[in-house]
Amino acid sequence: MRLSDFVLANQVVVPLRHDTILGAAGALIDRLVAAGTISNVEKLRSRVAEESPEDIVAMGERAFLLHYRTDAVTDLRVALGTSEQPICRELGENETQCARIVLLVVAPPRMAARYLQLVGAFARLLSKQTVVDELLAQSDAASLAALPVFTDYELPAQLTVRDIMTDRPMTVAPDTDLQDAARDMVRLGVGGLPVVDAGGLLIGMVGERELLQSLTGYLQGGRGEGPRSPGVPAPRPTVREAMTRQVLCVSPDQPIADVSSMMTNKDVDRVPVVRDGRIVGMLTRGDIVRKLLGH
Repeated sequence: MRLSDFVLANQVVVPLRHDTILGAAGALIDRLVAAGTISNVEKLRSRVAEESPEDIVAMGERAFLLHYRTDAVTDLRVALGTSEQPICRELGENETQCARIVLLVVAPPRMAARYLQLVGAFARLLSKQTVVDELLAQSDAASLAALPVFTDYELPAQLTVRDIMTDRPMTVAPDTDLQDAARDMVRLGVGGLPVVDAGGLLIGMVGERELLQSLTGYLQGGRGEGPRSPGVPAPRPTVREAMTRQVLCVSPDQPIADVSSMMTNKDVDRVPVVRDGRIVGMLTRGDIVRKLLGH
């Protein structure tokens, strides 16, 4: 499929007559309503009004890319608009983001794979100033939708976990002192470590939640091992005592869209990638987002 399959003249607004991101998004939603794509318009408007950073990508001063995977829509659709004046979004005290192009991508949850491909394709396309200039030069919706840049852009092949994962991640042994594991996590800037046995098999994960629970118990005087002689310190906890053994694992050959959906549904930030029980990589939500945006 090509981008021209999604950039349709009846879903393009030229010019957008709004100076805020919410106003522009509302105009694009109106186009999708007219196209019969949205099953619950109020639910979608409410989602957009949240202005969640996870749903809005600012492409410098070139464009805003708004993307939503929600059951408020029945099909994967794109609405695109350009403005003669900058459209701005307030970020905080004396800080704004402004651009003249707003792109809205919506999809139902079942279309996660194509949704990821489409958002990534548009993010890469709008990172090119020449493309942005060409879009802004069009005076009507029909000429914008007919641009060769959309016809020539074929969507990339489906990504797999192998394309994104971090190879050869750091692991920890089960008998490692838990405080040493915590120091390693801080030093590496990671939120969790896979635990492997002497044979290299994955047997668990230790993350910030497990660290907090175990170390808090240790600092409060142990974990109920019974009375100790005066002056005898509580035994220092190990990774084995703190780790979780119920680990969500993925294969390097799984489609990244399926894994992303699974991680979201199970509220998991990172998963080990395994083959034959042995860890071959790690995948985090941040890895997926960075790849999605072409970084």
